[in-house]
Amino acid sequence: MNEDNLKNLTEADQAKLRDAVQLLLTNGAILREEYRDLYEWCRIRRPQLDPLAVLIGLRLHWDYEHRLILALPQSAKLMRRLKQDETLLALALWYDFDRAVKDDGKAPDEVAFTVREFNENLAIKFRNLKLPQPTRMREILQMLEKKSLIRVEDIANPAGLAAAKIRVLPTIRFVIPFSSLEEWNRLRDRYIQIGTDSVEDIDEP
Repeated sequence: MNEDNLKNLTEADQAKLRDAVQLLLTNGAILREEYRDLYEWCRIRRPQLDPLAVLIGLRLHWDYEHRLILALPQSAKLMRRLKQDETLLALALWYDFDRAVKDDGKAPDEVAFTVREFNENLAIKFRNLKLPQPTRMREILQMLEKKSLIRVEDIANPAGLAAAKIRVLPTIRFVIPFSSLEEWNRLRDRYIQIGTDSVEDIDEP
């Protein structure tokens, strides 16, 4: 985007553009269900937003079907480094999302389960690893929610964290992409063999 393109924007449009870029950098995505006006503005202004994103090291994925705009970093400096337990939870969420869509026939925006159900499946997937305690689990879920991979409903439920509901967002397919379940299994097995606190690149700001 050159200076002339910016000059052609009204002050209101420049404010919208600034809001969009900041949200993409901090949250990694713009979802219509949460930012309807901004999402619709971005769709109209895609010719301005795409080149600006490239300048700051992002590639925008426009998913019109699920009404979201996802920011995919093109620079290692913009990628978040995850600890092992964070990576394992992200992997498990991808798996549960993939199975719910492909095997159970759920729509990508309707995949949800309680934290208790997620924990039970997590223990099966990673039998030989120490799983996060409730306090750490809450921290990780809140981090993944901030990065627009999930939404957690009723996280302060008086019945405890286990009663809270996780809704996995379609963004997880692009941030943590696997071409097949076999590829997922290979990465899962690698982490089980490592069994120590390690880190992994994830394609999100």
